[in-house]
Amino acid sequence: MSTPKIKRIAHVVLYVRDPEASARWYKDILGMEVSSRVGDGPYKGGLFMTFGHHDHDIALFPGVPDTPKGKEIEHIALELDGDKELQELRRVYATFLDKGVKIAEVLDHGIAHGLYFYDPDGHMLEIFAPTADPGEATIAEFRAGEGKADPVALTPLRG
Repeated sequence: MSTPKIKRIAHVVLYVRDPEASARWYKDILGMEVSSRVGDGPYKGGLFMTFGHHDHDIALFPGVPDTPKGKEIEHIALELDGDKELQELRRVYATFLDKGVKIAEVLDHGIAHGLYFYDPDGHMLEIFAPTADPGEATIAEFRAGEGKADPVALTPLRG
């Protein structure tokens, strides 16, 4: 079984009242830039913010009015560390299936594949394998994809 080797906490996705207003605040206070806007789907109106090196560091998704405190985080993403991240993601997927981890979905973001799953308290986490090197070209590809999140079949890799 493969325990994931995590490189870093890669990004946090927050539910906010007004993504555009929040984006202005993050730009003004932290110097962040919008790297992409969600083009369609359940998170339409969401924004991805970057400090300039990665495709996004914080995402701001439209929240439900009067969302109770403690329900503002949509998910926390963890980046795999290694040379063959997609192969390692397949190993982690197999391990999670074998251990009965509740899997939410596997998505192709154009620049990474993400495995979304839940902890015992129902918090969603994502472990992702980059498919592109970080930097301006990846940010441009992410922007062009408008927050692409296409379901993808990931074959578990055992052994």
